[in-house]
Amino acid sequence: MYQPKLKKKRNGVPIMCNGEIDVHAEEFLKDYNPAVLKNPQPVNMEEFAEFYLDLTLDYTYLSHCGLILGRMVFQETERVPIYLPEEKCADYLYAKRGTMLIDNTVLEDWKEYRLRSTIGHECGHWVFHSDFYAYAKSRNNQKRISASGILGCKKLDIEGGLEIIGKKRLVTDIDWLEHHAKYFSAAILMPRTPFINAVTDLTTTPYFNESDLPEQLSRIFQVSPSSASIRLSQLGFSQYAGKNANTHDERQLNIFRQMPGTL
Repeated sequence: MYQPKLKKKRNGVPIMCNGEIDVHAEEFLKDYNPAVLKNPQPVNMEEFAEFYLDLTLDYTYLSHCGLILGRMVFQETERVPIYLPEEKCADYLYAKRGTMLIDNTVLEDWKEYRLRSTIGHECGHWVFHSDFYAYAKSRNNQKRISASGILGCKKLDIEGGLEIIGKKRLVTDIDWLEHHAKYFSAAILMPRTPFINAVTDLTTTPYFNESDLPEQLSRIFQVSPSSASIRLSQLGFSQYAGKNANTHDERQLNIFRQMPGTL
């Protein structure tokens, strides 16, 4: 399996720019299935997580309201808070290292792209932050890290929450950890090389319509149109980003452009 070489701060937090995450994502895919880099197509995220990264996927309710969509287990054994809807109470389950917990609400709304984005996000934490969290107990900042980590990855971390996240700067280590995972999810779902190839092919076809591009890309890579718009902006196609007929997507993208460290 591809092993990324990462520069890290003294406390173990990786130091990466977005371009480096793009490179790492394509190296993982080149080792996993080179075909996905040759022709624009959706990456099988469940297969990538389970059979390439050797993770165990498990589905449960991580909160009572669907706020938390996913969580990776980094310690050898962790006690994870969950919610039991039939009993209407909180409980715990014990999970082993390498377990990816996915909230059941991701499956209930019949939007496959939410599941794919969640898996991609948690894979990002695993490949970049596994050592950081696994050895957190040996560091002085364990209390802060564990308190944050036990909450899992919220819907805003994974799906964007662009209507408010544009107001948030990447300041703390946790901010950067979530940014790494979020950007990796985009880079693994929409790898730079085939994504650019798809944009080139679509924009040079007869009767090309700019407003259709995010929707067309979303169908090719099985992501949401807003995610495709954001990826267009990330990779230098801002002239096409936010052109979707959905005004909510365009409003989200305009706020996204204000977010430091994203482009």
